[in-house]
Amino acid sequence: MLETSTAPEGTSHQETTIGYRWSRVFRERWASMTSVDLAVFSTGWLLGWLLLWRTRPLPSFPPRTREPLAVIVPARNEARSIGNVVDRIVAQMRPGDEFVVVDDASDDGTAVIARGRGARVVTTSPAPGWLGKPHACWRGAAATAGPTLLFIDADVLPSTHLLDDIDAVARAHPDMVVSVQPWHRTERWYEQASLLCNVAALMGSGAFTVLGERVHPTVAFGPVLAMRRVRYEGVGGHEAVRDRHTEDIGLARLAGGAVLFTGRPDTTFRMYPDGWRQLLDGWTRTIVAGFRSTRWWVALGVVWWIAALAGGWLAGGLPVHDPLRAGLVYLSCAVQCWVLGRRAGSIHPLTAALFPLAVAVFVLIVVRGFAVAALHRDVIWKGRRVDARSG
Repeated sequence: MLETSTAPEGTSHQETTIGYRWSRVFRERWASMTSVDLAVFSTGWLLGWLLLWRTRPLPSFPPRTREPLAVIVPARNEARSIGNVVDRIVAQMRPGDEFVVVDDASDDGTAVIARGRGARVVTTSPAPGWLGKPHACWRGAAATAGPTLLFIDADVLPSTHLLDDIDAVARAHPDMVVSVQPWHRTERWYEQASLLCNVAALMGSGAFTVLGERVHPTVAFGPVLAMRRVRYEGVGGHEAVRDRHTEDIGLARLAGGAVLFTGRPDTTFRMYPDGWRQLLDGWTRTIVAGFRSTRWWVALGVVWWIAALAGGWLAGGLPVHDPLRAGLVYLSCAVQCWVLGRRAGSIHPLTAALFPLAVAVFVLIVVRGFAVAALHRDVIWKGRRVDARSG
């Protein structure tokens, strides 16, 4: 005769089956996993706010007399943008100021346009052992005599009072690099897709965290960079970073630190107007050096934040098991991307709504950067091969 089992008093037969017991274990583990995952996500999401707590525009000063300023614009094949930056600089020059555009062997008429708009043009090409931009900056510094040097990239649209303002800050910090990260103007979809790179660059500098000025940055932003000439020459200038494509970071380290600002809403730039490949190569050559130069705790925070954006709303299978909670998490990520994105550049609401795509682009760029460096590959930049490891 077959033995039959009986359920304890007060317990249904269903509750004694193996399937039920396993389903109860799954539900209990699911509940605890969801709590852990949400805690990890919330920490990463909060870190995003703390790492880019506020921006810091360059302070404005009333008009006054000042020492002559030497402005240097390194340019290679910048015919599209050189006229705009030259016009902005010429309009705010004072007696005694020097303005040099260093044409780095352009073949698109950059020198002709710059000269026609009122700039003095020095034509050069890199010497052996030099990268193009450090060499052009070095030649520009040698061709001028002003006590303060201001290097501006050709794709920057400086504010109408940048020269006065940055000179005042540079004189107040004579031993430091003074640098401004322009606000990124984006016009096409691929530029929007890379906006998290700009956000991560601001975070990684450490200058705009909740800790404020208690963090002393040892990095700088190349698009707008000023130094007192005595300090510049004392640390070796661009000659000391001649083989680095992140010469801005190199100068900041040599000087022992930097004073950093953000450009919005006045000083702006458009980084990669020539297409997706230009953007990919541009970020690939700088992203690895940026991570290497970032303080470990800041880098960890940035990675945690990106991981939260990448998987927080998927934590523990939320869209399947708890769609309402998943929707709230997704919305919180989209709002954060919108707010932080606007601190770094122009962002479309659709970009914030589709933030997982921007996260995917960021991860692609980072992975490609580290892969290129690990495999000792070069990237093409401005028609020249650049060693991605030479950051």
